[in-house]
Amino acid sequence: MTCLALLAGVAYAALAVLIARRSSSIPERGFVAALGAAAMAFCVVWIAMNATEHNGFSDSAQILAYARQVARGDTSSFLPHSDSFAGKLPGDMYLSNYPFQSGILLLMEGFCRLFGTWDVQAFQLACALCCVGTSLVLVDTARACGRPKAERLLVAFLSLTLFAPLVFVVFPYGNTIGLFFALLAMDLWLRSREQTGTRRHLYVLTGFLALAFGLAAKSTYVVVAIGFLLVLLIDCLRKRDAWATAAFVVLLVVASQASGIIPQRIMEARLGYELPANQPKTAWIAMGLSDDSVLGADMPGWWSTSALDSQVASEGDVEAMERNAEDSITASLATFGADPGYAAWFFGKKLATEWLDPTFQSLYIAGCGTMRPEAQARTNASDSRFDPADASLPQGILGRALECVMDGQQSVVYLGATAGGIALLGEVRRRRANTLELALPCAFFMGFVVYTLWEAKGMYALPFFLCLLPLAARGIALAAQEHAADKA
Repeated sequence: MTCLALLAGVAYAALAVLIARRSSSIPERGFVAALGAAAMAFCVVWIAMNATEHNGFSDSAQILAYARQVARGDTSSFLPHSDSFAGKLPGDMYLSNYPFQSGILLLMEGFCRLFGTWDVQAFQLACALCCVGTSLVLVDTARACGRPKAERLLVAFLSLTLFAPLVFVVFPYGNTIGLFFALLAMDLWLRSREQTGTRRHLYVLTGFLALAFGLAAKSTYVVVAIGFLLVLLIDCLRKRDAWATAAFVVLLVVASQASGIIPQRIMEARLGYELPANQPKTAWIAMGLSDDSVLGADMPGWWSTSALDSQVASEGDVEAMERNAEDSITASLATFGADPGYAAWFFGKKLATEWLDPTFQSLYIAGCGTMRPEAQARTNASDSRFDPADASLPQGILGRALECVMDGQQSVVYLGATAGGIALLGEVRRRRANTLELALPCAFFMGFVVYTLWEAKGMYALPFFLCLLPLAARGIALAAQEHAADKA
């Protein structure tokens, strides 16, 4: 598989260089449309193969189960069943821990009401559309930043042929939909910088609404928005646009707050009781800095039961949970300071398991899906899961092939982004760079910093990896130019 991954990477890089060199003769709209159609076709086939009844990943499974209940008018799972946190049923505990999940719960309920027993497949198709839409947004962002045609074609090629996000669309959760709307919002805000008058206001307002919806679907994409906002503020200050500076800050804060508060209030009104304060955010930082992951010693910083254990022990006292988390963070930092070798091992392992998994957990997530009854003859798994690792089945062969290709693709993107990043920094030093070109790299940097400290998951890294694609396109285009110059 390593050899196949190397061959896939070489072939992928060669094809990218060829596209860059032939860019002048490639019709851009037709190229992007063809790739988009191919990406959508792959998603449809993959969704059909997966035949998901529900996904067993905890958050998705609970959200879908509750959405189906609420769609039937049944809220019994959400009523308080116990005063003891240790004895609470999942419904109580889940929204108590994560009231910000009310947004994705309401969205999923809408799909349940509209599509009935085909709710998951409809949601997956919406994810597929949003996945392709995200690629188109990245292409438009490159265009908004004034990047040449060769780079725009490469952004389209890289984003629409990258299999990790395409495979991930079978996950019935808010990741893919939230990312599309968050990036669309940021693209609209970038575009607003070249508009005037009413058109500028319209772009800013539409971006605000898209951002609020995206954050309601997946609140952690506020990190992407903050990365963009920092660059937007620099651009506004350089152009002495005080109105826009204040507007972007206010709108981001309002979108972030409204996306959590409004869905939560809707759920509280329907349930008839106020959801308690949720776990403090420091609990996830404490988790991200500890090596007691349920996945074992080789996965430091990944999910552990520490936050739930603290909640049960403190009977839901948020202040006590905050103190416990702060004590855990302090102890971890003291350990890192006293033993630099251990700190290097810890963060080396954590970053590698997050950022060097070429699948970004997409195949793992696909393998969590329990198949619909009529499709269960197509799996050998005793629990009727879709099994992308079973090489005796077509999906297993495809899964192995996809993993090899994704490995090669990831290497090409990282190498290209490194070259592109060096070139961009050179332009910044010479003051030749468009300030807005720094938006996506800044979003990546924000994600890298946050998830160095936060609880680790490969899927958390995927959105920020996608932010590297325009940089990778720049690096590959430069390599193609140098190769052409050498031949001349």
